[in-house]
Amino acid sequence: MPSRIVEAEYLYYSNPARNSDKVFNIFLVEEDDGSYSCISEYGRRGSSLVRVVICSNKSRPAAERAFRKKLYAKRNHRETPYWDSYDGSGQSPYAQELCVRSVPASTISTPAFADLTKPQKQAVDKTVRTSGILNQGQIDSLEI
Repeated sequence: MPSRIVEAEYLYYSNPARNSDKVFNIFLVEEDDGSYSCISEYGRRGSSLVRVVICSNKSRPAAERAFRKKLYAKRNHRETPYWDSYDGSGQSPYAQELCVRSVPASTISTPAFADLTKPQKQAVDKTVRTSGILNQGQIDSLEI
């Protein structure tokens, strides 16, 4: 049985006055050997997130205590309280990594509406052709 996420929380903190836009994700993970780990990742939204192992090879109650303690600390921080994120799972590299690893390739199929026997439309040629006019079809700063 591969590692799987048992519980996950996706949080964010945003303060435009401080130019702060952070994410914090925390996972309770059941390992292959039956033990549990608590893993977090954090960083600025859109950047590569730092991954930290909070605890590993623990019993489920011990890992859950570490999970809840860290989650409580982030949500109730005096200066930077984090809130629930509605799109956190899509921005978490760790969650995507475990999801892809846990789905066998044989279960992934093409959509029913995709007919691969017929030739597909060719992509529109979007190469830039020069006609002697700079930035044709685009607004130039001198035109404004």
